[in-house]
Amino acid sequence: MSRKYCKPVAGQKFTVDGVEYIVGGKVGDGAAGLVRKARRIRDEADFAIKFLAPDPKYIDESVFDDVAARFRREGRRAPQLSHPGLVAILAYEDNTGGARFSAGSPKNPFILMEMVKGTTLESYIRRDEQRQVERGDPKAFMLTPARLRIASQVAQALSYLHQKKLVHRDVKPANVFLPAGNATDAQPDAKLGDFGIMKWGDFQASVSSGTLTVTSQRGLGTLKYMSPEQAIAPKDVTVRSDIFSFGITLFELCTGQILASPHHVWETQNARLSRGTTVSRILAMGYQIREEATGIAELVLDMHLRGPSSRPPIDKVAGRLQWALSRFIDED
Repeated sequence: MSRKYCKPVAGQKFTVDGVEYIVGGKVGDGAAGLVRKARRIRDEADFAIKFLAPDPKYIDESVFDDVAARFRREGRRAPQLSHPGLVAILAYEDNTGGARFSAGSPKNPFILMEMVKGTTLESYIRRDEQRQVERGDPKAFMLTPARLRIASQVAQALSYLHQKKLVHRDVKPANVFLPAGNATDAQPDAKLGDFGIMKWGDFQASVSSGTLTVTSQRGLGTLKYMSPEQAIAPKDVTVRSDIFSFGITLFELCTGQILASPHHVWETQNARLSRGTTVSRILAMGYQIREEATGIAELVLDMHLRGPSSRPPIDKVAGRLQWALSRFIDED
């Protein structure tokens, strides 16, 4: 399972459910795994293959077995999920001894998933932020139909997961994908990805000298978007933790900036994210809230309340976003 022995090479063939695929180029590497392009040979359809390959620089070898068990459990469950707003996971393979590969290597477990060709919401925000600066309006909390459509679709995907009692644990712009042809359109489509499979939210970390090392199974999310409870009481994490992370994502979508940006667990633990302090933070950052955006700005504040039970449920969030979007459409 170690990354040391996981060396997928472009051109290698592998099988899933008796169907042949071929490994393509690199998509990206993370602390827990490697992602490569994959192509189904019979019709040249493109997919992505994600190998479980923990990096010992970030994940202690003592928890590799726990990591593998989590990957296996969620990998087998994820293909049962189906929603247009979720990146589809098609199959999980133990790949024992490299059995699924013609060359017998790599030997790591993997998942086969939908390949979303396009960009991420993170890139979209950076591009939109630059346009806002060029218009001379860099400090506005501003809504557009495109932004609302993206937010509404992410909310609907989260609603689907929450109805199934599933917590995403890593809602952030980098995990929202915008298929090619839609990223700059007035009506973009959005897909929420990287859920359920190998979440930082399931492991405890030690933070020292800028190094993040997983030491045991417990709790940590992507730090800039993590809820307080996800840092200090991960066993108590519920769907309301996703609401907090989605609130930060919404604020970033509407302003280009991150509202709450703790650099490590302890800052998050000590944060006092009440409505009052959040309002003060917005004012201190110099943002002006456009009149038509007031309702959504208030919603974002509620999503940042420190107490999980005080945050609105995802269905209420989705409803407010859809209502705001319908107002824009009606005005057009």
